[in-house]
Amino acid sequence: DMDLAFGTVGLDFNDEAEQGICDALGAPERLDDVLLDRLLIKRGEHLSLFTAPALLDRDYETSPDAFETVIDTVRQNIPCVILDVPHGWQPWIKASLLAADEVVIVATPDLTSLRNAKNIIDLIKAARPNDAPPRLVINQVGVPKRPEIPAKDFAETMGLDPSAIIAFDPALFGQAANNGQMVMEVAPKAPVTESLRQLCRSITGRALQGVVAKNSISFFRFLKVKKRA
Repeated sequence: DMDLAFGTVGLDFNDEAEQGICDALGAPERLDDVLLDRLLIKRGEHLSLFTAPALLDRDYETSPDAFETVIDTVRQNIPCVILDVPHGWQPWIKASLLAADEVVIVATPDLTSLRNAKNIIDLIKAARPNDAPPRLVINQVGVPKRPEIPAKDFAETMGLDPSAIIAFDPALFGQAANNGQMVMEVAPKAPVTESLRQLCRSITGRALQGVVAKNSISFFRFLKVKKRA
């Protein structure tokens, strides 16, 4: 969780730690396999969390080199690393996005998000002309009484087919957030859950345990590296 002041990964998984990514960023030269193992929160056999402190009684002035060192150390020890990038624009955020193997941009179907998402997509495409383009997730589609840019028009402006279109479902997402659970735990058979599984498969190239991956191109789900527009 790279949103040091307001990150929610700990809350989302109902796991708050006294130590986390800030301890690594404060002294990146000290981060080794042993310290990393101590700072991570283990959630089963296949998932570890590197949580943010989400405290406002400190300043988070960290150099881009510190972020790069910490991310590189984690990548050397973990086969699949997901960065939850905050809504902001700093040198380390730009560097992290440009260095990522996959970039997932999550945007809501409004004019501000359209502008911000297109700016980020254009920048990434220009900086990485030989890499795959970012993936686009259109989130909170179908909010009652809210004028929206149709998903088709939104995608055409981006020059990308959406990898996911997530319907507005405040009851499901609110229950998951309040319980500190994943959507898949709260509603394993809901359509949005299958969307989440599909995007997981398409990004990682792996089938989930107990699930046979389809041969067709996978649509939908909501994973990170993400940049909220």
